Amino acid sequence: MNVYTYLNRHKKLLLAGSCCCFLVLFRFVISLEYYYFFLIWNLFLAGIPFLLSEFISKTENFMATGILGMLWLLFLPNSFYVVTDLIHLQNSNRPYFDVFIIGSFAVLCCWLGFKSIQHMEQKFEILIPNTISWLIKIGVLFLCSFGIYLGRFLRYNSWNLLSDPYNLLEDCFSFLRFPIRHLEVWLFTIVFGLVLTGLYYIYLHLNPKNATE
Repeated sequence: MNVYTYLNRHKKLLLAGSCCCFLVLFRFVISLEYYYFFLIWNLFLAGIPFLLSEFISKTENFMATGILGMLWLLFLPNSFYVVTDLIHLQNSNRPYFDVFIIGSFAVLCCWLGFKSIQHMEQKFEILIPNTISWLIKIGVLFLCSFGIYLGRFLRYNSWNLLSDPYNLLEDCFSFLRFPIRHLEVWLFTIVFGLVLTGLYYIYLHLNPKNATE
């Protein structure tokens, strides 16, 4: 598949992303504030697991599938992280417009994340029974929720697993060792994980497996 064919296949997705970016640019024009440009970067990060899952779904190389699968899981929380950007509304001087901007990015990023999970499910559906598949997907969504907590409140990102693994793993082990002391970590993980699971269930009803992009 050449680049033109690929882009044409995802023209609706590209249009949605362009509209989101236009909203940020429009806000800049009317306010001269760069504040929400970070949403464009977050959209780019949300697209990484989507692209990885598409490549994984087409490759038959076992090693490539394993390596890219780990990268996919590492970057997947970025797809849902944008939902927590709603916290920035507390500093907004245009809350009604800004909630529309952030909400637009959040919907698109979540769609990318859920679609990438669907790609991975289709890749392995022959090997994994449906019940086990659902348990794995729920586990992945709760892992994403935990990763989002690390990113939002402790300011870790996907790259820190390579650039600062000691501190990252030390904090994770501390959460496991002293769960009562870090109760807010597990409350956030459980609540947000349930929210993601519910949203994914809704997504599946709106986007069945045989649906086109």
